[in-house]
Amino acid sequence: MSTPTPAAMKHATSQQGRTPSGQQGRTPSHFPAATPPVSTPFNAAQAAFSPRGQHSSPQHVKKSPATMGMTGQSTMAALNFDSPSTAAAMGALVMGNGFDMGLEGVAGLDGVGGAYASEEEKLRRLENIIKMLNVREKKGMVSDAGLERLAQRLGMEILSEEHSTPGGHKTKTLAIAGSAIALDIVLDNNIVQNATLSYHGNADSVTKHIDAASQILLKDLQLSSGQSPLTKTLERFAINFERLARLDKLSIVPGLDCHEALSSMHSSLGRLYGWDLEQLRRTMTGRPDSLIESSAMCTRHGRPVMHERGQVGLALQYWKERRFIAPRAGQEASAQNKVWSMLLGCAAIDGVGLPPVRVSENWISKDIVKQDDMSGALSPPLDWQEPDNVSLPQNDENKDAGMDMLQADLSTTRVPRVMFTATFDPPIILPQSEWSRFYAIVGLEPPMMTMINEFNRQPPTFDQLFFPVMPGTKQDISEPRTIVRRHQVPMINTYNDSLTRTHKNSLFIYKPIYSQELSELPFGHPRQLIEMLPVLRQYAFLSTLLESSFGRKDESTAESGGNHKAEENEAEQSDSSTMKDQLAEFMNLDKSDAKSNAGMPVSVPADLSLDVILWVHPSPHMQVVFPMRDTTANITLSILEGGLVQIIHENVIGEEPGPVKEINGSNVTREQLAKVLEHLEDLSKWAEWIRSRL
Repeated sequence: MSTPTPAAMKHATSQQGRTPSGQQGRTPSHFPAATPPVSTPFNAAQAAFSPRGQHSSPQHVKKSPATMGMTGQSTMAALNFDSPSTAAAMGALVMGNGFDMGLEGVAGLDGVGGAYASEEEKLRRLENIIKMLNVREKKGMVSDAGLERLAQRLGMEILSEEHSTPGGHKTKTLAIAGSAIALDIVLDNNIVQNATLSYHGNADSVTKHIDAASQILLKDLQLSSGQSPLTKTLERFAINFERLARLDKLSIVPGLDCHEALSSMHSSLGRLYGWDLEQLRRTMTGRPDSLIESSAMCTRHGRPVMHERGQVGLALQYWKERRFIAPRAGQEASAQNKVWSMLLGCAAIDGVGLPPVRVSENWISKDIVKQDDMSGALSPPLDWQEPDNVSLPQNDENKDAGMDMLQADLSTTRVPRVMFTATFDPPIILPQSEWSRFYAIVGLEPPMMTMINEFNRQPPTFDQLFFPVMPGTKQDISEPRTIVRRHQVPMINTYNDSLTRTHKNSLFIYKPIYSQELSELPFGHPRQLIEMLPVLRQYAFLSTLLESSFGRKDESTAESGGNHKAEENEAEQSDSSTMKDQLAEFMNLDKSDAKSNAGMPVSVPADLSLDVILWVHPSPHMQVVFPMRDTTANITLSILEGGLVQIIHENVIGEEPGPVKEINGSNVTREQLAKVLEHLEDLSKWAEWIRSRL
């Protein structure tokens, strides 16, 4: 079957999807509801059936004098809580006239004021609901019908053709095409036999990577060994193909090819990565290439990849677990461990001040560094370039897809209404100050902070984002919080004996810091991403320490006492409590009895109790306390930018400059203690290393 060309199958010019605005999540205080003048025509029917229109706001219905006169209602019926003074007066009236019914504990009534939210607040809630539904939406099963529905939902053209073999056996070929890409899928009785991705553009930088993308899509569609066709879903394929389809729909022919824009950026970042490898090979002589590549990823300017680790598209990898350990023979350096990266893509511009996409392979010069700037710095400054903007032809076809931009010579040019985006995989949890700093790096005003939920109108704290509070549980952020984990720690002592010890690790948070989870950010130049890397590595390593020592975020569901992870020897028992909870248990109240009867396993006596105090402002710090022979070890450490550990205070190696000697006779310094933690990436293993060697 001849594959239909995208140009022949596409009936319309570029279609651009609407993306969330950078102003999403703003509170009513920033966008007060406007009151229409008396002379403004008002249609009550439209207000009832068009929730997103400007004329549809319930606040407009209440405020319009024409509406109050038309409905014949009294002024009291139009009373609302838009005015702080009115809200205060109504609060005093309700709570002071015998209407206090003790509703604090009634689920869903904590934020009764939400019924009086502004139009902007209701729109934000609606968009959050739509986003949740999109995330939870089932993509369907791998089949003829499932693939056709997915293509239609993505707005792609699709053709189907059946073929008969000489033996009378029939197969079907589905051709899904956009403006620059086409995917041919061969199915035999709803089982995918082959999938081929083709690119019909003119960019060689895209063509050389197209086979790798095709292999990922084919793997997403084919059955795994022993897998039944009834259990093969479209989840992984939909994620990857949607990324390609989004780039295809945002492209403007002629003028802008989003596939070329990203592959060209990969060429520039690839030159920078190659330069990093060359510099490191001079200082890491004799080390395996895998460790040199890991060092370039985690200490220099990241590692750009196209279509790797089962993900279609461009990614900038900047951190990984166990970065000091060489991979086993026959496996890729990043195949065994968790990797932190930024997925680079494109989105439609839906705001003011966002820079448009540019297409160039010269985001950085061929020489990488500035040759004429020898200021004596440890690392020479990079020679970043400023590519020209994409200039679209002035015609009616791209009237909605472009926007006018003022140039330096005061002339205007038409540029695409498309921007670069970086999606953080996994999302990174940052204190509010660092979160705002990232928006400043890309030249944008940060949006309003996301609240915990609709009824608890408080910004989340770092510990709440990393260790979520169980549903239905109230957490007063002014109270200290304690998180307890009990798990098995494999270790090897000085005599190379394999041991397993039970640790009870307690994490104490006395100073909650408002924080946000950063998942996506627009940007205009790759140097902005490079500038973020030190802070990203700082909090990536912090998350590694917390996950390895206190369990991952999804294991926090065991706080109610479940022991569903016991067979994995990790997070066998976990608990989270506040000072009030601890006081209640101490006084043998019913709460502790109910908790003991909730299915919590009997505690296994711990071989070691590890107490950790965490604070993340102005930078991440930890105070680690554990028993050591006849005394108690007390170590305070800081996690610096770049994921480096610095020991600030300790009492285990004696007064400087005379460190205690190790068992094998070598000296131990604070710098060595810090390096050991960077290698182990686990506070429990680190404590055992110190106990067994000092």
